[in-house]
Amino acid sequence: MCNPLNAYTEAVRKFISLASEPEDVVLRTGASFNAKRKVFTLFYFGQVYEIDFAGNVQRQGTPGEVSYNDRTLILQYLCSASGLPPRGHWLSFLELPNGAHHNAPFHIDALNPLAEAFGTRLEDFHRATRHLGGETMAMADAAAKILALPKLPLAVTIWAGDEEFPPRANILFDAVAPTHLTTAALWVLGVELAHKLIAFVQPSRQAVDWFGKNP
Repeated sequence: MCNPLNAYTEAVRKFISLASEPEDVVLRTGASFNAKRKVFTLFYFGQVYEIDFAGNVQRQGTPGEVSYNDRTLILQYLCSASGLPPRGHWLSFLELPNGAHHNAPFHIDALNPLAEAFGTRLEDFHRATRHLGGETMAMADAAAKILALPKLPLAVTIWAGDEEFPPRANILFDAVAPTHLTTAALWVLGVELAHKLIAFVQPSRQAVDWFGKNP
């Protein structure tokens, strides 16, 4: 398993080494940079986050600590994003590099909970995806494209259950995704998307440290 503290600490270390060249970070990631304040701003799941040169991450206009998952993913993206734009071609998690090694837990921690939460509640699904800035797609019984990070969209799909088949869900990754984040980080990103959608309709749902669970 991935140690969450190590993942975050390593992301901070790498980011600090890159932050002295903000133009490169902006060009690769789609972030913006305020030279006067020495702060980057980055769009992440419908919210704007600020990142200073020390790697501190704060949601704009919202006090309180940002979760390990979100902080680590934001910093990893800032460090490793390739600069390539989305290709408009979708891959399942299994099709990502070495995706087979993480596919079973991805179903357990992301796809199965999505199907359970929204398989018979498609209107709730539409409300939840709109909350994250999602755009409706003509796929499955309900689907939306959600911009997780400036150059990294995800698609989430729901097939409603019936008397014959149980509900199903899927999260798809733009083909450019592996150039921005490792498959392990994409695992966390996908599971975090599922958690954020479900938490919108189940506010009492507890946050989980996905970096700690990531195989």
